[in-house]
Amino acid sequence: MGEDRWEHLTKGLPEVTSVQAITVHPTTPDAIYLGTRCGAYRSLDRGERWERLGFPEDGTEVWSILVHPGNPRLLYAGTSPVGVYRSDDGGDTWRRLPKAVQAERVKMKSFVCRVMRLAADPARPDELYAALEVGGAMRSPDGGETWEDCSAGLLELATLPHLKSRIDSDTDIEGMLDGHALCVSAARPATVFLAVRMGLFQSADRGAHWRDMQIGRFSPLTYARDVRWCRHRMHASCTRA
Repeated sequence: MGEDRWEHLTKGLPEVTSVQAITVHPTTPDAIYLGTRCGAYRSLDRGERWERLGFPEDGTEVWSILVHPGNPRLLYAGTSPVGVYRSDDGGDTWRRLPKAVQAERVKMKSFVCRVMRLAADPARPDELYAALEVGGAMRSPDGGETWEDCSAGLLELATLPHLKSRIDSDTDIEGMLDGHALCVSAARPATVFLAVRMGLFQSADRGAHWRDMQIGRFSPLTYARDVRWCRHRMHASCTRA
């Protein structure tokens, strides 16, 4: 099949569902994981057939899935409402990590906060990061057992007039806490890049402080929706608000 042909891979999926995350297993490319509004699904044959993975709570929306860089059987899933689940057996069973919580600083009118992206530090694979929409960022130094808030620096930046934004709440800090994606540098230890509504931001100290990368210098579009680190280069995907 060439690039000019596509086919629906829906066998085993609900008739009506919304796919929010697609993760191809880094060491077993036939294995693909989906995050949907109806939970998580797995295919072991490149999408020909799908099976629903059992979460402790029914109806959990899955927005992000991460395979541990050093342990191919270890998976994490970020959900809505905010939660992080861990599987130690390739997705067969899951447990919720009870300390993966974040203070609710923004109450959105149309949806609840969710974990949009999970990432691990390539140099320290048990160090995890999460981008929350709308809740900023948080970090775990121990594989998800404990978590700490990484949003203090984002809140400081939100006091600047050009970084204030509200669309669906009653507070101007909304835009800076509208986390969409993050990645951790493979070349610069402790360096994290975070994409939020107001642009692209960098931390050189594991999320303790953040600086504006001023992506508007290079693109008329600054509403970042994704960010990836690839072979010592960073790529950001932006869209209009």
